Amino acid sequence: MSQPVLAQEAASADETTTVQEDDASAKDAIVVTGSRIRRDSFNSPSPITVLTRDDSTVAGFNSTSEILQSTSVTAGARQIDNTFTGFITGGGPGANTLSLRSLGPARTLIMLNGRRLAPSGTSGSVASADLNVLPNAIVERIEILKDGASSIYGSDAIAGVVNIITDRKTKGLTLDGGVSIPEVGQGITRRIAVIGGYSSDRFNISGSFEIYDRDILKFDAHKYLRCQTEYIASAPGQPFGSGDFVDPKTGKPKCYPTGFTGVDGVTVNTIGTSTRAGAAGGPGNPAIGTFNRFRFNPAAGGSVPGWEGVNNGGSSGLGNRDTINDNYFNRALISPTTNYSGYLQGDFQLNALGDAEIYFDGLFTRRESTQPTFFQAIIDYWAGSPLIPTELQFSNIGATDQSGGRAVGVRAFTSRNYRGRQRVDYMRFGGGIRGNLPWKDWTYDLYFGKSYNKGEYFFQQLITSRMIQAMDVVPNGSGGFVCRDTSNGCVAAPRLTGDVVNGAIPQDYLDFVAPEVGGTTKFWETTVSGQVSGNLFTLPGGDVGIAIGAEYRKQKIDDQPPIEQQTGQLYSFSTAGITQGKDAVKEVFGEIDLPILADRPFFNVLSLNGSVRYTDYDSYGDGWTYKLGAVWSPIEALSFRGTYGTSYRAPALSEQFQAPTAGFLSNNVDPCFQYGTRDPSTTIFKNCQAAGIPTSYGNGQAGSPLGQSVRVLTTGGADSGIKAETSKSWTVGTIIQPPLPASVGKFELAVDYFNIEINNGVAQFGGGNIISSCYNDPQFASGTNGGELCQFVVRDAADSTNPYRATVTNAFINIATNKVRGLDFNLRYVVPIGETTLRVNAGATRYLEQASNINPNDPLDDDNGEIYLPKWTGDLDVTYDIGKVSFYYGLNWVGKMDSFEAVGEDRNNSIYQFATPNYFTHSASVRFKLDNFTITGGVKNFTDKEPPQISAYVFNRLGNSPLYSGYDFTGRTFYLNFTAKVF
Repeated sequence: MSQPVLAQEAASADETTTVQEDDASAKDAIVVTGSRIRRDSFNSPSPITVLTRDDSTVAGFNSTSEILQSTSVTAGARQIDNTFTGFITGGGPGANTLSLRSLGPARTLIMLNGRRLAPSGTSGSVASADLNVLPNAIVERIEILKDGASSIYGSDAIAGVVNIITDRKTKGLTLDGGVSIPEVGQGITRRIAVIGGYSSDRFNISGSFEIYDRDILKFDAHKYLRCQTEYIASAPGQPFGSGDFVDPKTGKPKCYPTGFTGVDGVTVNTIGTSTRAGAAGGPGNPAIGTFNRFRFNPAAGGSVPGWEGVNNGGSSGLGNRDTINDNYFNRALISPTTNYSGYLQGDFQLNALGDAEIYFDGLFTRRESTQPTFFQAIIDYWAGSPLIPTELQFSNIGATDQSGGRAVGVRAFTSRNYRGRQRVDYMRFGGGIRGNLPWKDWTYDLYFGKSYNKGEYFFQQLITSRMIQAMDVVPNGSGGFVCRDTSNGCVAAPRLTGDVVNGAIPQDYLDFVAPEVGGTTKFWETTVSGQVSGNLFTLPGGDVGIAIGAEYRKQKIDDQPPIEQQTGQLYSFSTAGITQGKDAVKEVFGEIDLPILADRPFFNVLSLNGSVRYTDYDSYGDGWTYKLGAVWSPIEALSFRGTYGTSYRAPALSEQFQAPTAGFLSNNVDPCFQYGTRDPSTTIFKNCQAAGIPTSYGNGQAGSPLGQSVRVLTTGGADSGIKAETSKSWTVGTIIQPPLPASVGKFELAVDYFNIEINNGVAQFGGGNIISSCYNDPQFASGTNGGELCQFVVRDAADSTNPYRATVTNAFINIATNKVRGLDFNLRYVVPIGETTLRVNAGATRYLEQASNINPNDPLDDDNGEIYLPKWTGDLDVTYDIGKVSFYYGLNWVGKMDSFEAVGEDRNNSIYQFATPNYFTHSASVRFKLDNFTITGGVKNFTDKEPPQISAYVFNRLGNSPLYSGYDFTGRTFYLNFTAKVF
């Protein structure tokens, strides 16, 4: 599926073409991804991977998104896919993005037929293309350029460029579809498509309409996901899991909610009360005692009959309190979605204006995605409420953040399922005219395109004002209760019972206090471009090609979060403002290709390539990027290639204009919390005192200022002067293509070294890092206010309701540095065996460095080989053709990873597991190809390989497995694909 890029047939200026099968000898001028010039060069100076539709079908991929997020494309880089339910991700829930070289999706440019794909998704964090909008059935191949190309394509092309190319030769009507069925019986995917096309002497049109549908795959699908534990050893050298805290209720290792780095989880199925003596204890502490946490047990006696006491014991901090409810297993491991996609393309020959043709393409997609999940529902019952049973009327725990100033008697920690959902419509239309200029071999191309994203997003959260309204009840005269204030359709809170605490909350009450709230995200992009290209003169190696052009792009974002979120009414949930902004860029570019020598001794090919681009953004200013490339082939069997260039990434609109989103960090994050206990000679003591904060701040003594939580405002960086990222990259590689006898076959090997370094990276420093760096800065007390970061920290006045509380603005700023180095290996071997053919494609990547820092004053931190960042990844595809039957075998490999040193643990003397072994999955299929019908059946991960397990406390996990897209959480999966030519 991966191979060195070679030349083949001619293509239009907005389309790229590469070799397939035996077309390597073609010498027609072409345009290759990474260039705008038609050339006769045998090889591209840049490394390129090609994925054909046929190869992806036999491998069992059901969508373009799945193909692009596979290891053969990503080389092990962690991807945002549908296993990230419950996490905040760019583009909002349900979006799938692509990150090359582990540099993030915003640094990977996605194109469709040579034109960039605009961002899509929901929320104010829309910054990159959503792979869900891409067509599937009409895709002919995918080309992945593996080095920087901003001088060719503009912003974002730092880590690489992915170009999806559709089939323009489609004729007649074809049905295409398939089904994929995991052995666990969940997560079934189905797809059906119609592809059609018509051609005449002057007119060509083709298109497709398709539906892709995926069912939910729940957490109860696999046993290894049912129980997240500490996964620690009782002593170094003992089995992992032997040291886990044992739940006294079950006698087994305690389970905690998954998706977190640790195992504290949340308590459910319990209530909080004021302290009560003489109560019956629960498992692990059965004696009569004093408790302020209880779990329902009708058989419990003592001073709180029907309720058994639970405590805070155990290494987890939750002891014998429940943390898991059956509701939990109804949440999505892989979230469901239904995608509709329509694509249309065509051209018409004018027979005028230089044999010009008018061309166009249009794309419309709709994504309907949901994320069923689980949450801890806290219900505060007011002291003395008739909804509290007699045995709990003793309790009074004071006012809470949900009581509206009223004293609370009982806090119920219950649970419930809810869902988020999105409906995202994405439309793109573009077209233009291209033809020949009066000069020989010169052409022109003028293009105009627009795209529009409308994303509607909905989720369910408790609304504080409604919780208060529903708790204020009066008798209804028939033994029940109603709201005192019946406005808004108020539904009274339920009586506090064991069933309610255990999650059986009346649906009508939930619908009132946790209704579905919604927001809307709109994103527009307009592109106008033009270029001319042709030959200047002839060198001994061929014609000197040149392309020059200009482009204008304009983007606009408008995100309107739910009004309840804007006004801070969502209980225990962040607030968010309206994100609005726009930006525009004007660019001019040029490229030249110099075929210096050809067919000479020691110079079978010698060519140079150069490109340059000038960019002027409305938001931050202008700049230049350039790239140089060369190919030298001393003999036909051996070629050397290399590139060096600069790239840039303009800050995304969300990074510039994201409205402040409020959250809170513990008061322990504030360096001035209880700073009076520190040595007066320390920098922190001096700086906090210089800021006017009393030394008694947070010490808990009567009359002293209370230590406040740190308020963090996450926001865009337009006001802080955010600039574009800059980067430089270079590659050096060799291609070996020995001329072998036909009976031996065709062999190709490409080895490329890559080195990418990003400076002034756009990132958020983090609320905790900002306030820590500010008050640890020696310059603070000297009157310079602690350098740049202290401008993001302000404190409330001493006489305010939150005296001395710190508010940190966590804006996007230019601070980060990233560096990635490594080697790519690609091998292809095709050999005829009698009437059969054996094809072998193998690819591997060896990372040498994956380093970064956030604070520019810190050294680079190399994470190469740590969890999420493997040193080695690879894939192997073997296809054996016997007439009309093809047999396929695929191997996917993720190298071992080790984070012991990174987390400060000695591997040989640790009770933790922070390493993963080599991970292999295997796939196989059989394809029958007739004249008008092709059917493929196979199985992915036929050994049903489970992801490895690691200990808690550091890395996000699913079950005990790292949340890493390179692992297969679906398990053994059977698939069937077909293509039927109707006419």
